[in-house]
Amino acid sequence: MSGFSIVFVKEFIDNLRDRRTLFSSFSIAVIGPIFFVAAMVFVLDRALGESDDAITFAVVGAPFAPQLMNYLERQNTQITTLVSEDPQQSVTQGEHSLVLVIQPSYSKRYQQGNTNTLTLIHDSSELSSTRRNLAQLRRYINEYANTTGRLRLWMRGIDPNISNPIRTQELDVASPAARALSLLASLPYFLVLVVFMGGFYLAIDTTAGEREHGSMEPLLIQPISRTQLVLGKMSATAAFGMISLVIFLISLYFSLPFVPFERIGMALDIGLGQIMSILIISAPLVLFAAALLTLVASFAKSYKEAQTYLAFVILVPTLPLIVAQLMNVETSLVVMLVPSLSQATLMADLIKGETIVLYQALISMLTTLVYTTGLTTLAVGLYRRERILG
Repeated sequence: MSGFSIVFVKEFIDNLRDRRTLFSSFSIAVIGPIFFVAAMVFVLDRALGESDDAITFAVVGAPFAPQLMNYLERQNTQITTLVSEDPQQSVTQGEHSLVLVIQPSYSKRYQQGNTNTLTLIHDSSELSSTRRNLAQLRRYINEYANTTGRLRLWMRGIDPNISNPIRTQELDVASPAARALSLLASLPYFLVLVVFMGGFYLAIDTTAGEREHGSMEPLLIQPISRTQLVLGKMSATAAFGMISLVIFLISLYFSLPFVPFERIGMALDIGLGQIMSILIISAPLVLFAAALLTLVASFAKSYKEAQTYLAFVILVPTLPLIVAQLMNVETSLVVMLVPSLSQATLMADLIKGETIVLYQALISMLTTLVYTTGLTTLAVGLYRRERILG
């Protein structure tokens, strides 16, 4: 076996024997998609509820609008009447999630043919069925208002259609997968994070860990070139990063079908072809992560110090993803020049089922490999110096 192979196998097997390191490396990859999907199921279930569930809300001033109340009571509703309570305070304190407020002047203004304003009080920060109840109640009120308005015109001998000279027709060009991914906007971020966390602890063990345990010097006096030594360590770190990504995608593959996207007219399926494409696109990023982690951890003199360094370093490739998400950055040639960001945007396009532009993918891969080569060269140069021991 070559020196490179010996170092790679040694570091790989040593890491496999450490159960705590394995759990730390792969915990996000295994549990992350499960918790992610469980949270999405919870949010959608609380926000949408069952379509045949009665909407619940409270009303202040119900006697002022008897016809409206009769109409609402005939719908699929459960209405609670409030008399003297402060409606805003009742929502703030959680006594009621949705309150309809009818002003005392409603009846008089209604008889005079004037416009009335109804107030809907709710708390949009709650992850509950309030959103569904609010949308449904607003639809009921609009239907009642439209019917009343058309009757008023008809009684005056006016064609009701004259009040609607323009109609709009919506055409949503976003695919069901694209709209579903808008709910899972952080998914590409998790994919990149998993790549870095997969080799995080192995990179520390093979550098600062060996220096702290005193095994670095015996290793350096072996008949192995420093280049083979560094490449062996990086390759072992990259292998665990790739394994972590594979585990994450497999876990996501089996967990994603449990999200009820069909209830909101969306669909998001990740097939084996998409998984393979993501792995190919992510391969240079895995090497980049291994090189970056190994280089930075080599400057640390202890395991704890290396953890501090790398925890900060991981923010460097992941921060552009957060900024790009907030600014809705799309796939472009400039984006392909930024490691992690280019892979994240390409992975998002793959998940949405969009066609990947081949030259953009190639530029992303080649650019990332160039950065990886530069980091590897720096790491080899560092290991050729005697200060690596101290």
